[in-house]
Amino acid sequence: MRKPQQDGIMMNHSSLLRRRWAQRLGGAALAALFTAAAGASPAETPPDPPILHFEASDEYSFAAARITVDARLMPGAELTVSLTSPSGNREVLTMSRDGHRHTWTGQLGEVGTWQAEAVVDGPSGSGSERLTASGSVSLRAGEPSCSVSVSAPEVPTHYLDAHIVVDTCEASAQTGQIATRYARVLRDGVQVATLDSTNTCERSFVVPGGGDYEATLEVVDDRGVSGSCTSPGLGVDARYPRFWPTLDFAAGTFRTSRADIVDGPRSALVGGSGVGIMIPHHSDEDRTTSFHARAGGGRAHNNWLGSAVDFSITRQTPGGFFGAGAGLWGIGDNDLMDAGIFGTGGFNLPYYTRAGPVQMLFEIRVFARHITDFSQNYSGMLGVRYNFRPTHLIHTR
Repeated sequence: MRKPQQDGIMMNHSSLLRRRWAQRLGGAALAALFTAAAGASPAETPPDPPILHFEASDEYSFAAARITVDARLMPGAELTVSLTSPSGNREVLTMSRDGHRHTWTGQLGEVGTWQAEAVVDGPSGSGSERLTASGSVSLRAGEPSCSVSVSAPEVPTHYLDAHIVVDTCEASAQTGQIATRYARVLRDGVQVATLDSTNTCERSFVVPGGGDYEATLEVVDDRGVSGSCTSPGLGVDARYPRFWPTLDFAAGTFRTSRADIVDGPRSALVGGSGVGIMIPHHSDEDRTTSFHARAGGGRAHNNWLGSAVDFSITRQTPGGFFGAGAGLWGIGDNDLMDAGIFGTGGFNLPYYTRAGPVQMLFEIRVFARHITDFSQNYSGMLGVRYNFRPTHLIHTR
């Protein structure tokens, strides 16, 4: 009866031993697991590549720039941000930092494409991969806005009063102000005027005749950046007169043999005026041949009165004229009346082309009666001629 009880006790004891060993093994495994977990370091999260933003305040070379780099740096890592100009100059930037954001602001002053690059290098010996980011900005010179136009009267206008107007008022700088404005006016491709429009943006000048006109303008702003442009063409037609009247006043000396002077030839001071008509061969050319018919009268210091009729051929030049002619002197005085030949010439006062309105003239005459004795038969005159011509008319087309 005692044995069964003893066997039950033995079985309970064996189960208890197994349970204790299991608890010990489980505790040891759990302790080993905790020990391993405590001895291991937390996993390192690799950093993301930097994000770079490169922006300019404007598209022109005077723009301000801002570079921002968002980068999460590992302990010991280094961020380098560089800026390369269009000419190739590279500069390492000093960045301001606010958390993970790094910022630089500055001025860009060169035309072309600017390159910015951000480089993140990991701690030394860590074997971390180099991370980069880049951006670019392209800038233009910011040339001034150029504008020029030419205009002329729409109705026919007298040549000496007709003006072409060169308007540069619409030109403006992208920033600051226009420093200089210079316009060149071309007629049929040849420059005829240079106008400084810096202080007066609307300038005018007397047109020198018909043709196709245009103006080129160069403007420079206060940064030294220039811009240029050309106006649309302006056609000007010239209407030249086929003839025009003249009026002249002259004075000089006269010497010839007279029947009422018994002791030989004498000299006399003479003066007078004449009216005529001028007929040009090519009225629209600077250099042309003209026919001049003239009738005049005068008085000598001895109260002699006389008249003359002359015909001459003259050559017009840009500055005046020269020519030769023949006429009859002393009409109405049988003792004095004589034919003669003369040379004449003059220059414009003031200077205008194609027979200006006022001309200085001179004349040397030799009389036919004693033509071989020049020293006793001549006259010399100096005077002023007025050309009552409407010059030519112009109108735009």
